[in-house]
Amino acid sequence: MRTVAVPSILAALLVLPGGCRVELGPPAQAVATGRPTVWIYTAVYQEQVDMFEALAKKELPDIDLQWFQGGSEKVAQRWEAEHTSGGSPACIVATSDPSWYVDLAARKLLVAYVSPRALDLPRAWVTPYYAAHHIDLMVIGAANGQPAPKSFAELAEPQWKGKFSTGDPFSSGTTFTTVSAWDQLHGQPFLQLLKENGWVMAGGNSAVLSRIESGEKPVGVVLLNNLLTKPGAAQIIFPEDGAVPIPGPLAIPTDCPDKGAAERVVDWLFGDSAQALVVKSRMHSPFPGMPAPDGVPPLDQIKLAPVPADFTVQTAARAPDLRARIEALQK
Repeated sequence: MRTVAVPSILAALLVLPGGCRVELGPPAQAVATGRPTVWIYTAVYQEQVDMFEALAKKELPDIDLQWFQGGSEKVAQRWEAEHTSGGSPACIVATSDPSWYVDLAARKLLVAYVSPRALDLPRAWVTPYYAAHHIDLMVIGAANGQPAPKSFAELAEPQWKGKFSTGDPFSSGTTFTTVSAWDQLHGQPFLQLLKENGWVMAGGNSAVLSRIESGEKPVGVVLLNNLLTKPGAAQIIFPEDGAVPIPGPLAIPTDCPDKGAAERVVDWLFGDSAQALVVKSRMHSPFPGMPAPDGVPPLDQIKLAPVPADFTVQTAARAPDLRARIEALQK
């Protein structure tokens, strides 16, 4: 097995709307092994890919897993470009932009498959076409020894003017989901208030944490996973108005050339040993009763943002309007 972060020499280039240039074409081809090959396009970090890859060698020896790893938006752009150009080799897509899955399902581009184990998930995390493999949380990080806001809403107050940042909603699916939650919970004027208070949107969660550590922006809206990955780098604040839950769905695209093998891999990813790796990777498992990552409470002891049950569907429906408003704020 190997992880591919760049396309093969056969790749072409496609320019998508918005001027985003995406490489496409099949990822570098694996050496023929006689085993079914399952490509997983994922947004989990490389360290986590390596952990799952090592476990799969032991528990799925008869399947050749191949990986393309990138941010949620990069994965989506690549898959869409490949699909448009004749079909993607991806048999599993696993990112952190739930609204993309709503869109794919509406376009009938996902296989209707529910892993038997996924039936144990809370209803909010499973649909006939995709189900949450892990749950991450968007929280507040702050420089050590410094004052910190107690809530997301507080970021619009004068004492935090010019002191906070987030990722770029157009580069980070988790940030876009979080901004959508703010938009619904605090109203459309809230985003303008953040802009007027010096809101910086740039990079991904790692960039937000780097700005906190350097003191450039001592407060940041960042994934809990990133804060746990660098213990002691920043304070962790679970906001009083609720951490934003970011489900990481798994789905099988209809382009997949071996759907039977893909279903086996999905079942494995929902199994006990793979879910134990989710927790070891510093994310919460969506399954009730699973332990929490070291150093943080379980999900049922953390206040979550009170988003509606159909929040993901609403986010997908409202995405064009929200994207336009974010673009206006970035000018």
